[in-house]
Amino acid sequence: MKKLIAVLILTATQSIAQITLTSANNPSPGENNHYTICDTTNISEGTSGANQTWSFPVLTGTDSGTVRFVNPGSTPYASQFPSSNIATTEDEATFSYLTSSSSNLISNGSAGLGLTINYSNPQTYLQFPFSYSSNFTDNFAAHYSSQGFEVFSTGTVTVTADAWGTITLPAGTFSNALRLKFVTVTNDSTSIGISTSNATSYSWFVNGRKLPIFTITYTSFSFNGFPLGSDKSVNYSDHVTIGITNISTETPGEYRLSQNYPNPFNPATTLEFGITKPEFVSLKIYDMLGKETAVLVSAKLRPGTYKYNFNASGLTSGIYFYTLKTENFSETKRMTLVK
Repeated sequence: MKKLIAVLILTATQSIAQITLTSANNPSPGENNHYTICDTTNISEGTSGANQTWSFPVLTGTDSGTVRFVNPGSTPYASQFPSSNIATTEDEATFSYLTSSSSNLISNGSAGLGLTINYSNPQTYLQFPFSYSSNFTDNFAAHYSSQGFEVFSTGTVTVTADAWGTITLPAGTFSNALRLKFVTVTNDSTSIGISTSNATSYSWFVNGRKLPIFTITYTSFSFNGFPLGSDKSVNYSDHVTIGITNISTETPGEYRLSQNYPNPFNPATTLEFGITKPEFVSLKIYDMLGKETAVLVSAKLRPGTYKYNFNASGLTSGIYFYTLKTENFSETKRMTLVK
């Protein structure tokens, strides 16, 4: 669940100065989020406030993982979480269950490997819309059995958009990044005492990305008030982009950029492409003069076929070009916007 909180908070569309997180950026079944666990040495979240600068140009990976977003009906525990409309898994054995709506994203619990945690009071991950200085506090609770003990779990989460600015990462420099601070306190009470975890996470969102691109988490543990230890983790992810859908995980026989459809279009059209290996992918729009007008994809993707639903309502009528680039492939196609 802690790792889910680190990755499951959604991404963003740009306002005049900063990002605003909206329900349009909720995760969807079929999407994947690949993340790298990084060495924590000399990595700090910096200060809060407006117009900050954060620099992490070099990160050393120590491990990695992938969170898959799936339809709850395809999981073995769906009947225990009837209000959920999305589930996540990393190992196909343990699943977390969520409900996404126009106003928030909440967790209903998790199940797998002999343990089911079904929240009687669900935990809110995020409320919409959410922008710089937005904040909320939510309480959550669950009652379950674990290793022969009856557990009464209660907790509080406070979420604040505490900073915005420019962040530099191995994938490049991103302006108008929005940082969210999550403070989560969980108390698990049993017949022998109370276990407490305190977690503070800082997650950065950038334009065009559906999930946080960078997260730093500090966690401490205690039992009956006595400290048991602490942990620090750093996760880096340049997946999932807004508007992109993985329509097939089967590896294509070759790289492919298809003609957009419909074409001509007004104002929306679909761009489809396939890649043959995990690599950094760029999909950009240019006008007749070669000026870049939109960055649709700028992320590391896994092999498969993808589609991007492009809305050109902010552009004028005319001929545009879209270019797909990877380390080993580049192709450009033409499309016509008619208003």
